[in-house]
Amino acid sequence: MEKKIIKEIQKKEAIFFDNVAKLRTTIVNVPVEADYTNAKKFIPKKNQRVPLVDPKLTKILEGKYVQKYLDLVAHKKNGRVLDICCGSGWLALELARRGQIVDAYDLSPEAIKLAKKTLKDCKKEKGFGQINYHLADVSEVDLGSNKYDSISGWSAFHHLPDPNDFILRAIKSLKTNGIIATSDDLDMGKIEKFLELACRFVLPQIHHSYIDKLFFLKKLILRKEKIPEEVFSPMEEAKHCSVQEIESVLRNNLNIVYFKQFNAFVGAPVMTMAGNDFFRYSMARLLVIIDNFLCKIKLTRGFVQIIIARKN
Repeated sequence: MEKKIIKEIQKKEAIFFDNVAKLRTTIVNVPVEADYTNAKKFIPKKNQRVPLVDPKLTKILEGKYVQKYLDLVAHKKNGRVLDICCGSGWLALELARRGQIVDAYDLSPEAIKLAKKTLKDCKKEKGFGQINYHLADVSEVDLGSNKYDSISGWSAFHHLPDPNDFILRAIKSLKTNGIIATSDDLDMGKIEKFLELACRFVLPQIHHSYIDKLFFLKKLILRKEKIPEEVFSPMEEAKHCSVQEIESVLRNNLNIVYFKQFNAFVGAPVMTMAGNDFFRYSMARLLVIIDNFLCKIKLTRGFVQIIIARKN
């Protein structure tokens, strides 16, 4: 893509995530995107057309993978970490809690504003590291050489204009035994989409009664309605196929120490599930077990892909 086109897409990308940050802080004081440890639950009422925020469900869906990710990124005591596309700062904050010195970059002024506010308000225990937030395009930053112990991007690398070029520059900036860690969203296949739709239909969902779902199914059969498309940010929309390229360049240049694909179909249906907490959390745990099993036998492929690689 031409540089002028990239800049226009990045402007739209910043606005997209500005709106996300504004919405989250409107409906809940501490969203999980800002503080993974201390996030507050928000279950909207039926007439409130806003997203559900439930950190416990988030941790049921991905908690053990997040902890593995954080442990490997924070492998060096008092290490220096580059956090790209940091958003509202949850990852940078968790790394600082592990004693890391974090340089965090994002294009969204509202996301950086929320991240700085959360950092200021959070309780800093003994051993808390340091976070330096930057409102800037990390793909244009001089990363230097032999500078970082880890470089991390949670749902980030596929948002870069040229992730391959960035990763090659990032490798040069890593110290020996340094880590590059990524978590990216993959395209959903037909089986995964069918299972997700089936779960949405069978499970009680906020904002949608079973009568609503039956009417929708009827319209779907009569082809008067279509299955809603996945929501992509402007940069994802422009170049959504780059995740496989990211995996390839990491495998070709580094030693892969952890690879995991998970949440093939349960993510959205579980997060929007209605009912009391006992039902929601119990059902979520059961569905995650089923999801993991289907991924293990390769009947399905996880929607989320984590790759952690080491520089020798």
